[in-house]
This record gives sequence, C-alpha cells and structure tokens, in this order.
Amino acid sequence: MSPFFLLVMASLLVSNPDDDTKKNRRMKNRVEVREYRNLIEEITYHDRWKKVATVRMYDKANQRLSEEHYNDFQLGVRHGQTRCWYPNGQLHWTCDFKENEINGPFFSYYEDGTLKRKEFYRRGTVRKGECFSPEGTAVSCQPLSQKAEFEGGQKKFIEFLRSRLGHLQPENPSFFFTLRATLSEDGILFGLQTLPYMEQRPDSERRFSKQVVESLHDMPRWKPVVFDDQTVQSDLLINIFFSNGKVYTGSYGLNF
Repeated sequence: MSPFFLLVMASLLVSNPDDDTKKNRRMKNRVEVREYRNLIEEITYHDRWKKVATVRMYDKANQRLSEEHYNDFQLGVRHGQTRCWYPNGQLHWTCDFKENEINGPFFSYYEDGTLKRKEFYRRGTVRKGECFSPEGTAVSCQPLSQKAEFEGGQKKFIEFLRSRLGHLQPENPSFFFTLRATLSEDGILFGLQTLPYMEQRPDSERRFSKQVVESLHDMPRWKPVVFDDQTVQSDLLINIFFSNGKVYTGSYGLNF
C-alpha cells in the first residue's frame, strides 16, 4: 500500500477540531429555547428556513409535557405525530396531524393509563369513536375540544383591539399580520410575539408589529381551551387587519 494512500486515509479518519466547532455551532443555531411562567419550550429546526420543526414543552422539573411536529412552523402548520403527557409521565393523548388537521386514530388515557377515548378522524372530522369511564365502562363521548374565547366573544375582541391600538399608525395603511401567544389553562395570555416570517419583512413592518405586541401585552383573562374534558394550555394565533391606518377587523384561532 502506497504512503500516499495511507496519508489520504489518515486525513479522512482524523477529525478536524474546527469542523467539530462549526458543526456544534450549527446544531446550537438549530435549537431555540423559550422560558415562560411555568414552562420551557424547545424548538428544533430541521431546515435553514426554520419551517420544518419539532416543538417540545417541558415543565420546570424538566418533565416532557408535549411534542409536536410542523411542516411549516412559521405558519403554525402541524404535520405528523403529536403526543402529550401528564406531569407524572403517563401518556395523555396521541394522534397524527395532516396539514394541521387530526387525521387517523386518536387515543387518550386517564392519568393511571386506563383508556379514556379512541376515535378515528379523517382530515379533522371524527368518523367513529368510543369513550370509557375510569372503570372501563362505555360512556357517551363529549366533544373532544372546546375553543378558547375572548371575554364577550369576537365582537368584544375587535372592540378591544381598536381601543388598544387606536393610537398606532402603520406606514402602510393596509396591513395584515399574525401574532402568536400561549394561553394558560387558567386563561392568562403570555409570550405574545410575531411569527418568524416577520423577520423577513421590511423594517417599518417589524417596528410596527413590535409596537402592537407592546400595546397588547396585558390582555384581559380569556376562556381557556377545554380538551378531552380538561382545561389545557394552548397556542393562540391572533390575526389583525389594518385598513386606512385603523384596525378593521381581527380574529383568533387555536392550536391546542
């Protein structure tokens, strides 16, 4: 075997410390950690555009509470398996999402691991299902989820936006954007922020969206999401549309 060949093989097998440093830096940039009142959110991006992502939530004791997969995190589109756990580590529920809709089997369990609900969904619509008591007796199924509501409903929400944001003047008189926040199980909204796509928008839009976030940071208490008979923490998406420099309309929706 020639000395040249041995030299080439050695160069391939010996790791370059600079390469390891660059790899570690890239991996660090792919993971984003956000801390909230009593939770820690860990976002792992799987592409350079920060669209494909895995989101895990932990409590302060580092117990994993949920894991979600997104094919477009910037727009909040879940795709793939989602699981949630009780604080004791027992699986609470599991299902698959297809383009942000439950698709396929859905299973939920009581805190002791007993089966509570099994259903089959097709593109967000339940086709069949069974529900059980803690003792295993068949019972009628209640709606899986009840959406979050602003106190007084949609009309009051728009009135609130107009009163809070009336002093702001966007440079572009017609302006639409979406905010993301977390709604706690007791109805407190926190972590209000723009979606990642806003980072690519013009400076004027980024400055204005920051002013909106600052003006809405202390919203009144909401009616929280009820999922599988329990109030749960949820991701809230808020859409706001300005026309002629004023709030024209607004809406909200949940990713439970």
